[in-house]
Amino acid sequence: MTIKVLILLQTLLLGVACLEITHHKTVQAKNITLQNRLRWLLLGFACMVSFAVLISFLFPVQTRNQSVLVEVGKQVPHVIFLLFLVNASVLEEIVYRQLLWEKLTFPFVQIGVTSFLFSLAHGSNQLGSWLMYSCLGVTLAVVRLKTDCMTAMTLHLLWNSLVYVLTFL
Repeated sequence: MTIKVLILLQTLLLGVACLEITHHKTVQAKNITLQNRLRWLLLGFACMVSFAVLISFLFPVQTRNQSVLVEVGKQVPHVIFLLFLVNASVLEEIVYRQLLWEKLTFPFVQIGVTSFLFSLAHGSNQLGSWLMYSCLGVTLAVVRLKTDCMTAMTLHLLWNSLVYVLTFL
């Protein structure tokens, strides 16, 4: 596949996700203040960074998923990899913290199930990586509970952006 085709496919996927969000109202924003939304976004980001630093000091956290992504990131142009990270963030939040979230009734179950599946989907194969992705999943889920899926999606994008910058730049 050529670079142009990969960029086109990634852009098309992102466009379909955005159309789904806006046209079908798959992800609806709660009526909360921007200040409250930003507060939870910053708190969530601080928690994610803190968890990542603490867990990485205590355990090895490299997963198969991370290894593959780093290798792919080195082999494809940055724009393709960035589009992939954006798509992953958007689609994961739609699946875990919107579609699945709505099927579960109690907040404890919503947080637990979506966080477990989030960790499982990221190829956690060691205690450290399970802890890392579970903490990231719980943080995204709590932000979703306190705000909405759009804020969790923004937090996920912010997290993936930080990881990208620290890994590739």
